[in-house]
Amino acid sequence: MTETLPARVRHRGRDVLLKYHRLLTGSGIHPPNGLAALGECLDRGAEVLEIDIRLAADGRFVMLHDKTLERETADGVGPVARLASTAFTELRLRGSDERACTFEQVIERLEAAPYRPLKLQIDLKEAAPLSDAAIGVLLEAVDRLTAVPGLRVVVGCLADWNLRALRRERPDLAVGLDFAFYLDAPVDGMPRLPTRLGSYGYLDDHPLAFDRSWPTARYLEDRFAGLIAQVPGAVEYYLRKELLALCLADGFDPIGYLHGHCPGCLVDVWTIDPERDGGEAALLQALDAGADQITTNQSLQVAAWVERAGR
Repeated sequence: MTETLPARVRHRGRDVLLKYHRLLTGSGIHPPNGLAALGECLDRGAEVLEIDIRLAADGRFVMLHDKTLERETADGVGPVARLASTAFTELRLRGSDERACTFEQVIERLEAAPYRPLKLQIDLKEAAPLSDAAIGVLLEAVDRLTAVPGLRVVVGCLADWNLRALRRERPDLAVGLDFAFYLDAPVDGMPRLPTRLGSYGYLDDHPLAFDRSWPTARYLEDRFAGLIAQVPGAVEYYLRKELLALCLADGFDPIGYLHGHCPGCLVDVWTIDPERDGGEAALLQALDAGADQITTNQSLQVAAWVERAGR
């Protein structure tokens, strides 16, 4: 009998959801963002799925995390935006013989799935402003998905302007916001937004970060207040695990702040894999801090670790 995938873990009397990042379970059987991985999640009982979508050259959305094809496909080269969706599906996912797939194919698979409660986070990877046509394509897809019994859809994006554009057309659209374009921990040397390491030790291009005029906790409180105002009514917030750790070390509780100022919101901490360096410590910190949801590539390992820890 196939082992059921964990939907949540229990920590100090709370249920914490597990989100299957790029449809990965930790089994290592299938490549990410593919139909086989989706099938594994659906067949084995995962309850919160995350998929990544990007625009292909023909204006259709395809399943891909990166801007370019090299990391996730075995035979693709260059930006996905230069490739039509039909050509994209001729590529093989890296490490397998499986073909890459479109968002349309994922929708069809979910429409055909047996009924059960499920949440799907669509991680919109486009940072450039969406065209009216792309907004229409995405909202039509969301309409089809929300018509599936038991399926709840949340659209997440780093680009707050795209979330606002979608909400102008669909005010009741459930959206999730990540602050990483505006405030982040300096975790790698890759050039990205924000571009400047501010005086408080955070990546932050805002003028408040230029000079250390306030206590760090007050600075962070003001920055979070401004950031949540960018997309009023967001139902989910996504915090990088390193940002959470740095905030807590500086005496500011970002999860508690979001819960207090956005009643009913869900706070997700990403991406935590117990088998990677520091993963177990990051998992414990996120759970202790009150995270509602953990984004992970290794849900099986997360559940096993929590069970062993007896918390």
